[in-house]
Amino acid sequence: MLKTIFTNWQAKLGSILLAVLFYVNLQNSKILVKEIHIPIDYPKLPGSLVVSKASDKTVPIKVEGVREYVNYYSQFLKAHINSSELKPGENMVSIYRISGAPAGLRITKLKDKIRVIVESNSGKTLPIDVKFTGDLPPNYVKTNHFVSPSVVHLSGPPGVLDDFGKINIPPISLKDKTESFTVKHKLPDFPSSVKIRDNIKEVVVRVNIFASASNAGETLLLGIPIKCQNLDKNLEAEFSEPEVSVKLQSKTPLKSIQVIKGLSAGVVCSHKYDPKTKKILPDNKPVFAKIKLTKSPSLKAVDVLGVFPDRISILYKIKPDKDKTGPGETETGEEENTIEPDSNPELIEEE
Repeated sequence: MLKTIFTNWQAKLGSILLAVLFYVNLQNSKILVKEIHIPIDYPKLPGSLVVSKASDKTVPIKVEGVREYVNYYSQFLKAHINSSELKPGENMVSIYRISGAPAGLRITKLKDKIRVIVESNSGKTLPIDVKFTGDLPPNYVKTNHFVSPSVVHLSGPPGVLDDFGKINIPPISLKDKTESFTVKHKLPDFPSSVKIRDNIKEVVVRVNIFASASNAGETLLLGIPIKCQNLDKNLEAEFSEPEVSVKLQSKTPLKSIQVIKGLSAGVVCSHKYDPKTKKILPDNKPVFAKIKLTKSPSLKAVDVLGVFPDRISILYKIKPDKDKTGPGETETGEEENTIEPDSNPELIEEE
């Protein structure tokens, strides 16, 4: 039997060695070592701080493991940094975690530090400048105009916003206009580093026009201040239009002082201040409110033909001295007018 085993032993040994070599090569062919660049997942920074686009976007690593694992999971790998290590200016920080890798992969960082530049965004509010050209036909009056939004809030890196002032839109023609109309204009293009709050893309201008003397007995009253009803004492209300114009008709002559004292315009200010969260409820976004016109008994026989504008936008703000007022208190008794009233509203009467 031993004689049989050792017969042609050189050939048999060679076969065994060749089989072992094939086995080792097969096992090694399943393992892949790969160097790749993975994206850096930057955290959202507090306040006005942002990560500059000039910062490193990827970091090199070495991935080792079963070929199928390496090829599949490489696309999901992301590098993470600790936001607490960042401050305004240039930072060199380490990658503290790599996500997206299963247990079977071995990952080696090929770069100790990455470069992160942190910038502090500044903010600026730009008013919308509206100009008009041309003259209305006889007996027509432009009572007011409504701009939405009336201002645009920008944010960007320091120094970039210094060159921006008010936003000018093309002049609006009033020639041959006999009724109210609306005009829309796109906002100008800003640099890519400048962001517009609320993603506003256009400005809407509503122009209100009245026929001042179309029929006998008609009266156009300009400059009636708008009052805020039921305003929370911890809040302030900013109106897009502080005054309204009213067109009246009466069979008997009206005295200016009679009309001025007999009419009032108001809107319901329903937002509240929450002392627990120190926020405005339901939110701090501008809202539209319908104008409510009230007549005194002395104007019972007077007909209201129109109110312009018939609604306004209200932006609520928290009062700086809100702590002097009890939490959650609301206004009672006589209404508080958030706009200084015009003591001499203009009264246009038909001659």
